Amino acid sequence: MHSQRVIMLAVMAACSGLALAAGDSTIPPGSDGPALKGTAQAIPESDVYDLLKKSETTFSALYYGRDRQEKQPNNSNGGDIRVNALNLGLNFKSGYAWDRLGFDAAAHSSIRLTKGIGFSEVLYHDYNDQSDPNEGGGGRDKSDVVLSQAALKFRQSPDGQGFSARAGYTPISIGTMGTSGGLQSHSYRGFEGKYKIGDFEVGYGWADQFRNEWDNRFRDMTNSWEQGRTNGSGAKKVDYVNSLGLRYAPENAFIDFGVGEGKDYRRTAQIAGSYTWKLSGGDTLTGVAYYFQGKDEAQLGMKNSQTAWHTSGSLTYASGGLSLMGGLGKSRNPDGGEVNFRMTPYGNSDNRNFIQTWGQDDDFVWDGTQVLKLGVNYDFAKSGLPGFTVGASANYATGLKNPNGAADSKAHEFDFSAGYTVQSGPLKGASIGVYPAWYRSGDFYGKKDRNDVKVIASYSKTF
Repeated sequence: MHSQRVIMLAVMAACSGLALAAGDSTIPPGSDGPALKGTAQAIPESDVYDLLKKSETTFSALYYGRDRQEKQPNNSNGGDIRVNALNLGLNFKSGYAWDRLGFDAAAHSSIRLTKGIGFSEVLYHDYNDQSDPNEGGGGRDKSDVVLSQAALKFRQSPDGQGFSARAGYTPISIGTMGTSGGLQSHSYRGFEGKYKIGDFEVGYGWADQFRNEWDNRFRDMTNSWEQGRTNGSGAKKVDYVNSLGLRYAPENAFIDFGVGEGKDYRRTAQIAGSYTWKLSGGDTLTGVAYYFQGKDEAQLGMKNSQTAWHTSGSLTYASGGLSLMGGLGKSRNPDGGEVNFRMTPYGNSDNRNFIQTWGQDDDFVWDGTQVLKLGVNYDFAKSGLPGFTVGASANYATGLKNPNGAADSKAHEFDFSAGYTVQSGPLKGASIGVYPAWYRSGDFYGKKDRNDVKVIASYSKTF
């Protein structure tokens, strides 16, 4: 049955790929993050506001299919995910009146194409709908339509220098406060302001509400993982989250520092840096380093909380179409469980995109984890086949802490990717990607074995 579902996903994506193509990103989302994380790492850049002279509207369409099977007691489907979804979006970006003031807005519809199982994180999830026990319990994924962004924007200078700001329902990316993206971008109700001088930038972001992809409206943030959406939830409100960030990004390098706080819940801090060496023959060597720490506040968080931290780094050698990556990571959470990078438990996003050693099915940030990652990617353009790419990576982790004095666990994961992007003609930019993954936990208490495959096809057109 598993192979039949995989074939069905591939056929649906291939058929829809004629109408869908890669818009903003070919990196797909998932309940554990982007499918390509760790195999084709993107170094996050500062969001300098669009230097548009006139308005533009982008239509996007994206098919997402996933079949994840998780080992559970009695062969239940409690950890499984099966989803076929279509996301349609309109994203309007204005020009700047008087070269200073503009307005952006975006709306999306997420459509459930077939019955599913589990919490896909790409469809609206109704926690309180238990009407179909065959869907795995814990609520149901449903289709929805949302106004996902509506924000005023200001810039002091057309070249991006000086002061710039956004306010309203908007993505925010400053310091430890970030906005992850799935089939669409998550957003806050809040504001951000940045001041840029040459390659140096300082910024501040603040928000009191958040809407993630599996919700149909903006909600207050809370100290409960489901934002108080389940019946009988005792969630308490986190009044706001905020962060201060500093960034220096000269050519071929950057340093990014941030501190943040979820009011009365958690304080966080992180620093990341990268440098690219240019070698002979056009080859490059890129190093990235990252450190994060967080600690709960007693009022709304965990009393007597200890500092949790994660650090990871990588080296990537690129020659022609070939990229080879090696990374090391280590995590510690004395209070147990995974390191939480967010400023609330689950309701708001974060800026952990700098992690260098995560995989498709696990972040490898559990207490005690020490992980080695190796990855390879190849762009066939150098071999006369532009648009074709393949990738593979492997994670091997030790030291995963089990409770009650049980022996530490070991875990490993293998991720693969294969994609094609149309290079010319009326379907230029059209893409399709397949992302299989296998995770083995060694019977670790926090996560079970998983077999996973994602298929993504997407398209966007700007008018």
